[in-house]
Amino acid sequence: MKTTYKYKYLVLCIGLLFTVTACNEFLDINTDPNNPTEAPLPLLMTSAQVDIAGALGSSIGGLSAIPQAYMHQMFQRGTTEGDYGVNGADFEIITPWTILYTLGLNDLEQIIIQGETLEAWSHVGVAQIIKAYAFSLMVDMYGDVPYTEAFQHTENIAPAYEDDEAVYDKLLLLLDDAIENLATAPSVALGGEDLIYAGDLDKWRKFAKSVKLKMYTQMRLVRNVSTEVNALLTEGDLISAADGSDDFQFVYNNVAAPDNRNPAFTQEWTTGASQYYINPYFYETLAGLNTFGHRGYGEDLALVDPRIPYYFYNQLAPGDNAENPCAYCDLDVNGNNIVPELTNTGFLSIYMFSFNIDPSEGFDQSSSQTVAGLYPVGGAYDTGAGGTVAATQGLQGASTQRFLGLDAIHYLAAELYLSGDATGDDVAALSAAIQASFDKVNSIAATAGADPIPQADIDTYITTVMNDYAIQTDAGKMEHIMTQKWIASFGFACDAYTDYRRTGYPEIHDGNTDNLAVTVQVRDFPYAFPWVNSNLEINPSAPSQKEIATSAARIFWDPS
Repeated sequence: MKTTYKYKYLVLCIGLLFTVTACNEFLDINTDPNNPTEAPLPLLMTSAQVDIAGALGSSIGGLSAIPQAYMHQMFQRGTTEGDYGVNGADFEIITPWTILYTLGLNDLEQIIIQGETLEAWSHVGVAQIIKAYAFSLMVDMYGDVPYTEAFQHTENIAPAYEDDEAVYDKLLLLLDDAIENLATAPSVALGGEDLIYAGDLDKWRKFAKSVKLKMYTQMRLVRNVSTEVNALLTEGDLISAADGSDDFQFVYNNVAAPDNRNPAFTQEWTTGASQYYINPYFYETLAGLNTFGHRGYGEDLALVDPRIPYYFYNQLAPGDNAENPCAYCDLDVNGNNIVPELTNTGFLSIYMFSFNIDPSEGFDQSSSQTVAGLYPVGGAYDTGAGGTVAATQGLQGASTQRFLGLDAIHYLAAELYLSGDATGDDVAALSAAIQASFDKVNSIAATAGADPIPQADIDTYITTVMNDYAIQTDAGKMEHIMTQKWIASFGFACDAYTDYRRTGYPEIHDGNTDNLAVTVQVRDFPYAFPWVNSNLEINPSAPSQKEIATSAARIFWDPS
């Protein structure tokens, strides 16, 4: 049923592409004033933002689905992403590509074209910013993509795949154009159709410059970006509001019909339907444990992360037996302790790299497995009482899909200051980044009526991290920055995947060097997504499929 639903959605998206083209051709033969051939700008803006948020987000149909598996945060049980084995026919590869090109990005292109004619410069500028951001993430994941020749419809049905670095450069110019357009008096104001910033052009400008900072930072190992990043940091016209109001994010509500809930919530909190398992490696990093034998970030710091009950929801209360034999849990169905370190936690998951190896890996744990909780998807805060997930719990999906926030700006600054690409205090920047990460969790907690993390606990956490940071080499300091950024990224993993490929941090689970007999890593870490097979087959301008674990697949900003 789950697979059927997913593919029905994909078929609908693909069908829409051909429907739109056919309708346009049909309507060309006549002009009916009661049936306009162009959608109004407000409708296009709202539709584009909804589609872009879903296509980039953390549900199985979103761009972040594969990166959160690659970065050992959450993954599905199976033979593909559980061992880096995705291919160009996989749903998680096809769906974001299809939704972006046929719906979200296509709508943005129409806004730009119509808006320039109407001199609706606010709409044009915002559409250009979202387009630049979405395409930058597509380059980060796929590498070369159709860009300049895309959306030409009947004029060019075979757009060329453009060099990834060339696309990046064009996106930076597009952001400059967008900023100029935001400053130009429009013929019509941007208002409630803007579901992200409600027409606040100052916030859109800050976001545009923040995207530039992120892109330049990601290029720093292959290009001298000191002039650009110093100028952006010195100017300070970036995401900066302490209350999170500048953050680029999409806020869903709890309306189920029509469904406006966070797609990841409806996926994870429908009884018996949870798709993702929390990666034990990620959990142990936060819990200060180390059963893997080759990694102990949290253990080394003697640090238990106070965000755990906001990140994860245990369906088992401490002392409860699992419903079936379990691979990574406290008590199995017969009350036998499986992982002593999990005693009285209620946490249950499976190991990555264990498919068809661990004899307990294949059992259904839909009423026992730990799921993504309040913070990432709008579920419930974990009070320790257990209980099967249901769509009526917690925020009921009225949650935020985060993309780029204040914490990320501080993490970028810390990286740039440490690397010497910008002038500033990396210690202060990292401390501010961690504080902002906790503040974001507390803002979600406040929305849900959950108790906030006490500032005293936050201060203890930051002090512990910064004390160790102070005695590290530059490499150890970079690991701290990237590990803290990775922990904070839970719920949107695209940038963490990019950071790991650029810097080699955080350290992630190696299925062949741990101390576990039930994990075997067969495949090498992928440097990029594969392209969509069906598009390669029908587009004569497309390249041949790439081998994603070879150096030839590296994105241009990855020199290693």
